[in-house]
Amino acid sequence: MKNYAISRRVAAQALGAAALWPLWVDAQTHKFPQKPIRMLIPFPAGGGPDSVGRLVAQILTARWGQSVVVDNVAGASGQIGTQVVSRAAPDGYTLLFAPPTPITIAEYFLPKPNYDAAQDLTTIALIGRNPAVIVVPASVPANNLSEFFALAKKDPNKYFYGSPGLGHAFHLTTEIIMGQAGVHLTHIPYQGSSKAVMGMLSGDIQFLVQSVEAVKEHIKSGRLRALATLENTRLPAFPDLPTLTESGLPALGIMNWYGAFLPAKTPSDLVNFWEKELLSLAKDPAFNKKMAEMSFDPVTYGSQEFKRIMTVERAQWAAVIKATQISTQK
Repeated sequence: MKNYAISRRVAAQALGAAALWPLWVDAQTHKFPQKPIRMLIPFPAGGGPDSVGRLVAQILTARWGQSVVVDNVAGASGQIGTQVVSRAAPDGYTLLFAPPTPITIAEYFLPKPNYDAAQDLTTIALIGRNPAVIVVPASVPANNLSEFFALAKKDPNKYFYGSPGLGHAFHLTTEIIMGQAGVHLTHIPYQGSSKAVMGMLSGDIQFLVQSVEAVKEHIKSGRLRALATLENTRLPAFPDLPTLTESGLPALGIMNWYGAFLPAKTPSDLVNFWEKELLSLAKDPAFNKKMAEMSFDPVTYGSQEFKRIMTVERAQWAAVIKATQISTQK
C-alpha cells in the first residue's frame, strides 16, 4: 500500500508539472532572446541574401535589445552554411537566412548535400523577394534579347554566361532561357553574385541573370545594359525594360525569395515566436522603405504558405534539371 501511495503522489506531481509546462514555455518565450543570435547567411557578403538578412538583423537587434549577428558561411552554392544550421542546437539562437538554391534545388544534384532541407530544417517564414533582370556589358552590341541571341548564334565561342555558382537558381534559369532561345553558351560559375557581376564588368562574361539590387547601379552608370526582366510585369525602377513575354519568350514564373529557417526539433513556442516576429516586419515602415530603396519586394509568407511554395518549387526544379541534364559536377 505504501508503494502504491508513493506512486500516486509521484503521478500527481508529474501531472501537475505537465499542466504547468505551457506556462513555463510561455514564460521562456517572453524572455527570448537572452543572448546574441547568430543569423547564418550561406553566401558571401554583398549579395541579395546578405543585404536583406542584415536589414532584418538590424531591425530585430533594435527591437529586442539583443544582437542578431550576421555570419556569412559561403561555399558549395549555399550548402556549407545550410549544413551548419541543420546541425546546430535547436534552441532558437541559430537562424538560417537563405534563397532557394540550397533549400529547394541542391537535393537534385550529385553529390547530394549532407543534409535534407525538408527534414533537417524548420521552416519559419518567407521574407522578401528579389526581382531579377538579364544584363550584358555595354560593349555588347545588343539592345534587346533578340539581338543578343542573334549574335550568340552567329559566334557562340565569343560569348559566355555567368552565374553565382553551379546549381544556383540563376544558373538553372539561364539554362532554361538558353534552351528556349536555341542558344548554347559556355557557363562560368562564380562564388556569389558580387563576383559574377565583377566578372561581367571585367569582360569575362557577356550574359548574366542577376537580381536588380546587384546590378542597378551599374545599369544606371551605363557600364551594363539590361535587356529584360524575369518578372511578369515591368519593374518600377526600370519601366522601359520589357518582360520575357514581351521579348518573345515564355514567362518563367520563378520567385527569387529569401526565407528564414531554424534547426529541426526547435520547440514550437520558439518557432511560433520567430514566425510572429518576422511576419511583423511587413508592417514595419522602416523595413518596407529600406526594401524599396534596395529594389526588393517586402512580401512575407508564414510557414504553412511558405512550405506550399517550396513544395511546388521542388517539383519544378526537379523537372528542369532532368530536362536540361544540368550537372554541378565539374
